[in-house]
Amino acid sequence: MRLSQMEDIGGCRAVLFGGAREVAGVVKRIRRNWSVIDTLDYVRGPKSTGYRALHIIVERDGRMIEIQLRSPKQHEWAEAVERAAGRSGYALKDGDGPPELVEYFRQAAYALALEELGEPVDEGFDRRFENLREQVRPYFLG
Repeated sequence: MRLSQMEDIGGCRAVLFGGAREVAGVVKRIRRNWSVIDTLDYVRGPKSTGYRALHIIVERDGRMIEIQLRSPKQHEWAEAVERAAGRSGYALKDGDGPPELVEYFRQAAYALALEELGEPVDEGFDRRFENLREQVRPYFLG
């Protein structure tokens, strides 16, 4: 990709332990101090893979910078996907790979999001997730 075609040339990620209130405070400070170009809310509208985070694209010194704001659970999930992708050779964060492995991570993200909200999963979730876990176990061995 040509440098002139890139949407952002820099980026940073912050893992915020204070929950939604802390995220809102950080967003408020970013909006006050920088020119916000776009906000991509993957918390309210997760990617099809289950990915959740808030991305804010700002302009700084004539350059686009992407700021990712994640909760610890969102970060743990994303790191787990990266590790599994490295081991399996699949681009899991893009939804590429065996359907059962992609679904496993999507369901894990869903459960973590509910946990952060203090909400329970539905009655059959644990059984379905355990079934998925058995299906994907070979990808994590070896």
